Amino acid sequence: MQITTEDVQFPQPLFEEAEPRAPGLHLGQVIESLMAANGLKPTGKFNDIQLAAEIGLLWERVLGKVMANKYVIMHPPQMQLNGIWMSPDGVGPDPEGEVPLVVEEYKATWQSTRRCPSENFRYMTQVKSYCWAVGTTVAMMRIFHLMGNYKGSGPMYRVSRIKFSEQELKDNWQMIVKHRQKMDKSETNNG
Repeated sequence: MQITTEDVQFPQPLFEEAEPRAPGLHLGQVIESLMAANGLKPTGKFNDIQLAAEIGLLWERVLGKVMANKYVIMHPPQMQLNGIWMSPDGVGPDPEGEVPLVVEEYKATWQSTRRCPSENFRYMTQVKSYCWAVGTTVAMMRIFHLMGNYKGSGPMYRVSRIKFSEQELKDNWQMIVKHRQKMDKSETNNG
């Protein structure tokens, strides 16, 4: 037998087929800038960040199809608020019936299950922004932990139902808009 093995660039078929992003500033860009400005950027290093993103998109697509069929969850079109584009993974009825609509967010992560989603600044800032834009106080986070608890558990799937106060959502959105204004000023000063 002969075998030849090599590391190659993943073709990223999902990104090639993804819905084109609307031109302009996107929520992810504001969150990235906000994290960098506050020393919150992750220190871990991926060999291929695009491949990691492709895995996340794969999870989003698969779960989106499953949830649409099982729970009547739909993928909304891109939306814009205060000049910032957002793309929630889904919106659907509240499984507990407390509010009419919930934001659905799907994540695939190498982070351990030992961390609660509420400890993740990026996740919370993102889902709070989506809730504000959609007009709900509840988000469902469906997280696939690729390495589980890192203690031999193997992959684990966790679902968190997160209920925010109106004030939390308002404060979060004000932080996003304020930082966006700083980004605009910085761009103007550097341009």
